[in-house]
Amino acid sequence: MTAAEKFQALLRELFQFDCADLDFGIYRVMNHKRDAVERFIAEKLPRAVSDELDRDALREQAAAQDALESARDLVVKTLGAGAIDADGDLDYAYRQTPVGERYATAQARAAYARSREALETDVY
Repeated sequence: MTAAEKFQALLRELFQFDCADLDFGIYRVMNHKRDAVERFIAEKLPRAVSDELDRDALREQAAAQDALESARDLVVKTLGAGAIDADGDLDYAYRQTPVGERYATAQARAAYARSREALETDVY
């Protein structure tokens, strides 16, 4: 069960959807609003979370990856292709150079950029 499904189940429990047979007091009001609440839980909430992730979080992740690629290109152009190994790590001799520091900063930023799934789990 995904984090979204768990959250939706919790909301249904909190709104006492399992008490549909009760028809007095607050239960009557909840039964009257049941369709609207269910539509919010099943459709509007996931769409709102998805839209926000698309708008901000994924943009930040893409920007971090773009900055890393740009820094990598600058390192290769300035220091040569041998400055970065196959794992993407900068050779120790170049770490104190301005270009090397820029690459290390971009690499750290990209490493901490989180996936959409991780961000979505945090939201829910």
